[in-house]
Amino acid sequence: MEKVLLEILETAAITVSGFLIKKYVFLEPDMEAKKQKFFYLISFFLIGIVFLAFGKDAATMAALLMIGVNTCLGRKKYRLYGLFLMIPFTGIINGLFIPVLLVPPYFFALSKQGTAVYRFILYGLLAVLLFLFYVKGKNWRSWFHENMQYRSLRKSEKYLLWVIGILLVFFSNTDSAAMQIVAGGGNAWAADNIQSQGIVSYIGVSSISAFVMTVTIIVLIMQGNKRSFYHEKVSRMQSGMITFMAEVVENRDDNTGGHIKRTAAYVECIAEELKRQGRYSDILTDTYLSDMVVAAPLHDIGKIHIPDAVLNKPGKLTEEEFAIMKTHTTAGEELLTHAKEELGESGYLEMAVEMAAYHHEWWNGKGYPYGISGEEIPLCARIMAVADVFDALTSKRCYKSAMPLEKAYAIIREESGTHFDPAVVEAFFAVTADMEEQGITE
Repeated sequence: MEKVLLEILETAAITVSGFLIKKYVFLEPDMEAKKQKFFYLISFFLIGIVFLAFGKDAATMAALLMIGVNTCLGRKKYRLYGLFLMIPFTGIINGLFIPVLLVPPYFFALSKQGTAVYRFILYGLLAVLLFLFYVKGKNWRSWFHENMQYRSLRKSEKYLLWVIGILLVFFSNTDSAAMQIVAGGGNAWAADNIQSQGIVSYIGVSSISAFVMTVTIIVLIMQGNKRSFYHEKVSRMQSGMITFMAEVVENRDDNTGGHIKRTAAYVECIAEELKRQGRYSDILTDTYLSDMVVAAPLHDIGKIHIPDAVLNKPGKLTEEEFAIMKTHTTAGEELLTHAKEELGESGYLEMAVEMAAYHHEWWNGKGYPYGISGEEIPLCARIMAVADVFDALTSKRCYKSAMPLEKAYAIIREESGTHFDPAVVEAFFAVTADMEEQGITE
């Protein structure tokens, strides 16, 4: 009975720790909360059935399989890759459990009864730690869930986990074999034989090394989580402050209403469609896309330097007034360049500089302020150009009424290849129905 109870506790410990390692070390996302809880229940039920039918080893394999399935279901892409994570998962779990569970009883030549007591104490301590984590760790878990939105393992961390995981799988196999040898083959509890064997030093050093490696990699990843969280928090604070400045500028302009929010939504839809089509794949990475969406509201920030008499004039601008209005591009470029110098390098600030400076450039080179053409114009600015003009056409201004959507669409289509990048226009028309359905367009 005692042996069966210890095997149950060991299987439960491996299962629970495996799910925790999947989430908090490998940073693999869970499913939706309700589905995840249901999956836990199903997992423990199935593992229990396997334990009763086939024993501890089969139940442990079932636990690892369920963790792999959960990893696959939690992912949005590359789902099958989750099954391959079972290799380093197994090593990390072994690296935590083998040294503290198996090695000390052999190393200190504990009797069978002493080993059982030691294991019960160990499982009791683990249960207390898990209880405290559940009860007292609510704030930390909330912090982690917020951090998970922005954090994923770097390539170096992934490689390190794989290398250490595979090494620890090898360690657990060789150490177990060594302990069996020195214990006299079939009697795994004849630990007093260790004292007369030279393998004792190998087992001690390797087990301590494995445990230290495992804990070290976990601590390093947790520290990376913390750094990533605070970096993202500061970046969001910077973004929020500068976007607030953009809203202040927009409020000076009685003509534009929700212009910055609508154009940001158009930019996101167009960019996602370009990515889906595989256009500009060397540029349009996930990071580039997310930075573009954050930067989009800042494209007209240079209007803060435009006098109210020009900015809010109800009629058509004179040539002199239009020349003043055009300076909002270079003014925005200067403002955001200065912000970048003060706040430090940032992907969205770099993109904000490009969008502010070049969103009035034309594909054929007849735009302003620099008269550049084609792919000389940064992609983010070419996307913003379509979004900006479309919103200007379809929005009510003090000097004009809102243009019907069909007429605005006709103008955008007509200016493809002259004013606008044809690929961007194609992506725009691919998502117009979705934008209308979502109520983005007015």
